[in-house]
This record gives sequence, structure tokens and C-alpha cells, in this order.
Amino acid sequence: MHDATDMETPPRQGSVTVGSAWRIERCAALAWPAAVTEEREGWLLRHSPGVTRRRSNSALPPPAPVRSIEPVERFYRDRGVPVRVQISPAEHHRELDARLAGLGYRVESGVAVLTARTGDVVAATAPADTAPAVTAAEATREAVTPAGTVAAMAREAVTRADAVPVGAVGSVPVEVAGDPGGWLAVFADLDGHSDSETVGREVISRIAGPAAFLSVSHEGRAAAMGMVVADSGWAGVFCMATRPDLRRRGLAAAVLGAGARWAAGRGADRLYLQVEKDNLAARALYERVGFTYSHGYHFRTFP
Repeated sequence: MHDATDMETPPRQGSVTVGSAWRIERCAALAWPAAVTEEREGWLLRHSPGVTRRRSNSALPPPAPVRSIEPVERFYRDRGVPVRVQISPAEHHRELDARLAGLGYRVESGVAVLTARTGDVVAATAPADTAPAVTAAEATREAVTPAGTVAAMAREAVTRADAVPVGAVGSVPVEVAGDPGGWLAVFADLDGHSDSETVGREVISRIAGPAAFLSVSHEGRAAAMGMVVADSGWAGVFCMATRPDLRRRGLAAAVLGAGARWAAGRGADRLYLQVEKDNLAARALYERVGFTYSHGYHFRTFP
């Protein structure tokens, strides 16, 4: 088990403010709706029976210092489920994190939240004849991790992936749908979780905001996917996945580019996404197309 401090990436210069991080988390909560949502003393409480994803069954703290966790514990105990808190932004809620640790809450799942200017991602993923390729050295120059820069690790991840230059992915055809419909079958195929069908039915089908459901096919099978949800100038990128045997072909970058172009058309000039902190290959790709570190989060769960 990791200590929470191992999961936190210090914010780089130019990171978004605490207020912006809070806004991103609120947008993400709306983009990934829970079956039951309540507001109590500034807490956003979420519960989704049958869904195993932590963000569907956790409490998001208010931006102000937390006075009491009693409303959170009562909400989840009344439903007979573990009490789970999403410590986000982790850099702002160190006192809350320490308090929960002292009460025996275990730490789970370190996540990095990355943001980008939509226009930068559009430009970085444009066809090869309209945008220069981005090299691994350029892509990793500004990367950040708990130890400082992760240039060496990210370079290694990019080298291992033998990544297609970002500017060369424009020829990959990406299907963009305005409703989940047939895309849910793609999600169930590529998501790789035991509750994929439940998530499709109980979460994705309930998204209220404008959304784009993106997919790439290869030889009649789902090859890559993503989902983008727009809200108040921001657009969140979710459900990014590529078939293991089709990685290193620029499919994920093509999906990101199509999603960014869709978001730009909906007036969203900023993008955000969430990625596991130890997924260096994915982080290297996102950094190559313009994403930088915003803030981190992890979960505290009891019992």
C-alpha cells in the first residue's frame, strides 16, 4: 500500500487555481452522474448501486476547510456501503487527508488531473501536412512527477511505445456520435471492467450535457474509444481505451484530436482528463498533445 504523499504530484508553475480545480471536479461529477446525489454541508455525496467505480460512490469535499465528516459517514452507512472520500484537490486537502488517515481510512488509487487548451490539442493532432510532428524530447520537457521532472521516465515510456508522431494521426478515421446508442457496445468491449454494462446503462446513458462518443474500428472490430462531455467552457475526456494489439498506431491521439475538435465546436476552450498517476505511457501521450498537470486526487475508504 502506498502512503497518500506518494500519490500526490506537486503542482507545477502555471497549475490551475484551487477554484478552477474545484470547478473541474464539479464538471466531472456532472459528466459522470451518480444514481443518487446529495449536497450536505458543502459535500457532494454520490452513490450508484451496482457500479464499482470509486468516483460513482464517493464524497467530494467542499473547497473550504472541512469542519465535519459526520454527514459523509451517515450518508454511506445509511446505505450499508463503505464510506469513501475523494480527496480532491489533494494538494489543498492535506489536513482532511491526515484526519481520515488518523481515523483508519485506507488510501486508494492515485489519479492525476491534466488540463489543456482545446486549440493546442486540435493543433497537435492535426493531419501531418498541416502540423509538425512532436518529438519525444519536446513532449517530455515540461512533464512533472512527485520527484520533480519525469522527463527520463516519460522518454522511456514514449520510446517503448514507439509512438506515432502526433502530427501523423490525422488520417485515422474517427466516428463521432451524439448519443451513446451503439457506442455502448464499443464501451463494453474495450472498457475491461466487470461492471461495464452496468456503467453504460446506469451512468453513461444518463449523461445530461452535450457529449460526443468517439470510436475507431479496425477490420470490423472496435479498436479505440473515448468520450467527451462539455460543460460551461470545459470539456472532460473520459473512457479512453485502445485494444492492446492495436496500440502504438496513433489511434488514441486520433480520438483525442476528434474529441478536441468537437469540444471546440461546443465552445469549450479548455479540456481536462483523469489518468492513473503510474500510467506513464498514457501520461506521455497526453503531454505530447498539450496536457499539463493541474492537480491530483486519491480516495480514502473505511472500513
